[in-house]
Amino acid sequence: MPAVPRPNLGDLPDSPYAAELRRADPHRRFRPELESEYVRIELVRNRALIRTVCTCAVALSAGHMVEQIVTGLATPLVLAELVLIVASSLALAGLSWSPTFEQRYLAVANVLVPLRSAVAAAHIAQAAAHGETVLLMAVPVMLISAFYFLGLQFRTSLLSASLVAVSFVASACLSGLPLPLTLRSCVYLLGTLIGGAIAALQIETRTRGSFLESHLISELAQRDALTGTKNRRVFNEHLVRIWQQAVADRRSLSILLIDVDHFKAYNDRYGHLAGDEALRSVARTVQGFVQRPLDILARYGGEEFAAILYDMPSGEAKEIAERMRRAVMDLGIEHRGSRTAEMVTISIGVAAIEPSDDRECRGALQLADQALYEAKVRGRNTVELMDDGEYRLLVTGVFSTDLARFARPSEPAPAYASGAGRGR
Repeated sequence: MPAVPRPNLGDLPDSPYAAELRRADPHRRFRPELESEYVRIELVRNRALIRTVCTCAVALSAGHMVEQIVTGLATPLVLAELVLIVASSLALAGLSWSPTFEQRYLAVANVLVPLRSAVAAAHIAQAAAHGETVLLMAVPVMLISAFYFLGLQFRTSLLSASLVAVSFVASACLSGLPLPLTLRSCVYLLGTLIGGAIAALQIETRTRGSFLESHLISELAQRDALTGTKNRRVFNEHLVRIWQQAVADRRSLSILLIDVDHFKAYNDRYGHLAGDEALRSVARTVQGFVQRPLDILARYGGEEFAAILYDMPSGEAKEIAERMRRAVMDLGIEHRGSRTAEMVTISIGVAAIEPSDDRECRGALQLADQALYEAKVRGRNTVELMDDGEYRLLVTGVFSTDLARFARPSEPAPAYASGAGRGR
């Protein structure tokens, strides 16, 4: 069975997942917004493990405290240590079962787990110095549990486990634990710490890689295979959502329809492989102007692209379209089959509107389509802007008489401008 080709990460300049994969360093933290997403997903995935560890910690620490009280070994200092250990274990267990787990657990655990573990290690060293050497068996287990309490996060877990080791050694020295026993315990601790750290690092490396690759696969399903831009389905879904958001926020929208001039002639003269490369170059160039979080660029069909610019005045939208047009010309891609210029050029129709409850996004798309047609009528390699004035002339999915000059005499109305949609 032939191997599935890996996607070219360079064709996805706006993908945060592709950007991290290009860094090719699985041990580094991601950029802040991606790191937060990764940590949240891993925390939820490891919730059952965290619940188990927290519940066991409550049972074991509470049982040990009861034993110390019953046997009369609980001095005021020992009792204070045990109360702190049990209370922190209860707090962690409560959060692990709480509806606020995702929001609160990690912030609390990053403080309580090192504190609890350090106090518990010191308590075990003191108890061992007074003859309870059987408790020494719990130190490696407690050191490993630090990784599980924190959902196998390598860096924070390693810090917590290191504090356990340091606290134990310091307390053993201060409590007078016999040197041979202390050294033997340190060897076990060091071996456990190294083994736990290596295992946690390998697990995190795999999960970080899987996180990026799985999200990239999901993202690729939303992209055009040739150009790496979003596909038409994603564009249409985004337009509906962003239209509703613009209505709620009382913001403007600018829709750009971008067409590569005389592209059929380009394919006929230079071949489809060259045409594909030209489309990719145009897409990369135009994508550089569509970078904000709520903006989107998509391949709308054939040699046509569509972009949405959120909350942008009409003048700025037209200026960005002009910069796109000039940038594509500056690519200098030869096109001797063009009747417009000797290089590849684009025509852009811009619809700048103020969305409202009594308007529909399909009408805005039709307005951008008519603006694009007007740009072509005026000779191509140009930008045409239509705004609210023209938008109000749209009636039930078609243009009224006052805008009939823009109707395409030899072409049927676009699908999105049919009676199914209504522009007002």
